[in-house]
Amino acid sequence: MAMRAEDAQLLYDLGKEKRLFVGEGMWTRFFPAVEWTRSHLHNDENELVVVEPETKIGQVRVIQADFSIDGQDVGPYPSDSLYAKELGGGSAWTLLPYVVGAFLLPFGGREPDRIAASGIIPEPEEDSDVGDVAIGVTMSFTVNEQSGRGVNNNDSRPPPENKSIASGLVGYLAESSEVTMYAGKTGRIIVNAPAHCPTSATLIRKPIGSRGNGTTGSDSCGDSSSSTPTKIQVDFPLPLPTQEVEDSGGIQLPNSIGFAYEAEAVRR
Repeated sequence: MAMRAEDAQLLYDLGKEKRLFVGEGMWTRFFPAVEWTRSHLHNDENELVVVEPETKIGQVRVIQADFSIDGQDVGPYPSDSLYAKELGGGSAWTLLPYVVGAFLLPFGGREPDRIAASGIIPEPEEDSDVGDVAIGVTMSFTVNEQSGRGVNNNDSRPPPENKSIASGLVGYLAESSEVTMYAGKTGRIIVNAPAHCPTSATLIRKPIGSRGNGTTGSDSCGDSSSSTPTKIQVDFPLPLPTQEVEDSGGIQLPNSIGFAYEAEAVRR
């Protein structure tokens, strides 16, 4: 919304004065594919859409997301606004909010316990006015209260049930797959590319007794369960642009008509 907290406060105050809604155009959350994904992540007593429990993947434990482009496809380095710090350039400003938004989706506004990042920033003596060109980020979350257990060193116990981890990368070095993956104890959901404005998602249910990505698990006697994963893809075609949109120049960037989803949510 703004590069400084003071500027954001000015916008907020102006909206309040004029009795207008002020919001950031972070449209991803409002795409039907993302709303569908959120409803299938875990049980939520306050959910608006009723979903059959067997189609959910349980509490999210692992998240992977990426949003990397080839900056040279947009404009020349380092003169293009994509890179200029004074204009909000650098992938931390332009792309990282999408990945962080994907991280936060399952946790209902809960803040991460830890954040670690590593990036590529031009040497100050070379390009002091240029932002970062790539960043990798990892966040860990505590998702619920730790269940009480007695301590027994002879027990074979799973990892802590109240911890989740998310990892992602953004940047301008090369074009990545741009998908988001949520993994729970009973399956995973992939928000298909382009994950920042998606039109489809895929649910993959983990077979009972499987290991890895659907390989068969066997017990000591050699018995194995069915290891064929259940895969469901859901598609949400974009609305057609109105005549007013066409008359004003049409859609300039992929899936931009999807801003209508956010506008409709604001109207509601």
